[in-house]
Amino acid sequence: MKFQITHNTRYEYPLPASLCHNIVYQVPGVYDFQQVHKFGWQITPEPNYLANRKDFFDNDYIYFSVQKSHQKLNVEIKSEVEIIKPVWTDFLPQNTKPWEEVVAWLHTIEASNEIRQFYLESKHITFIDGIREYALTSFTPGRPIMQAMLDLNERINKDFKFTPGFTDNSTPLADVFTYKKGVCQDFAHFAIACVRSIGLAGRYVSGYIETLPPPGKPRLVGADASHAWMALYIPEIGWVEFDATNNLLVNDRHIRVANGRDFADVVPLKGIVYSGGGQKMIVSVDVKRIEG
Repeated sequence: MKFQITHNTRYEYPLPASLCHNIVYQVPGVYDFQQVHKFGWQITPEPNYLANRKDFFDNDYIYFSVQKSHQKLNVEIKSEVEIIKPVWTDFLPQNTKPWEEVVAWLHTIEASNEIRQFYLESKHITFIDGIREYALTSFTPGRPIMQAMLDLNERINKDFKFTPGFTDNSTPLADVFTYKKGVCQDFAHFAIACVRSIGLAGRYVSGYIETLPPPGKPRLVGADASHAWMALYIPEIGWVEFDATNNLLVNDRHIRVANGRDFADVVPLKGIVYSGGGQKMIVSVDVKRIEG
């Protein structure tokens, strides 16, 4: 499938800003099952400096600075991406290794540090009280790892209510667990915390998902949003992606932008601005399937 993604972020400041520095994680990644055909940006005011870079996790990102007075900043990122069915969809979950064997393997020299860093706690993912017990309800003794993860994915989807506005980027994971409410970012963090708490490697994935309107309703341009899900490392397959928000084994409707330990590593747009007062941010995302 081919998709066109438009991600627009607009900042408005009550007083003129004299300088801003920004990092943009909105560059779709290249994988065996995801190819980027077009990518471009339009930034207003025009940056005084702009560079394409790669981070520690091999994600592409844009750094730019505006070194002149401005009261508005608009960042529009456009890309065209083609996605094919990921390799993990060909595996039977019941035929994967018992999860305990994967835990043991992660502690051998065969597992690289690049993988092992993802079974440690991080800024937004901590081993809160009860998290290990919640995970072990799905990861029962000897259960195939992919089968167990699909069960955990389904339980999170049923137990937690998608509630925009209940959480923000600073909400502790313990509150998400207590109230069983949040958004995709929270559910991804919770799922990763579950698998890390029992010794498995899980990483955070940011990107987009194609959303479809209800039957008989028109598709609304700009009504989509950034999305987040998680990936679990399974040795015979690699990183396998699961979306607890939608109770999905990720297939060909998810567009990947970046991977990290958690949200803090891959914030879609972050930076510093020299100005007085606060700011207003307006975000619009459009994910459109295209032919050809």
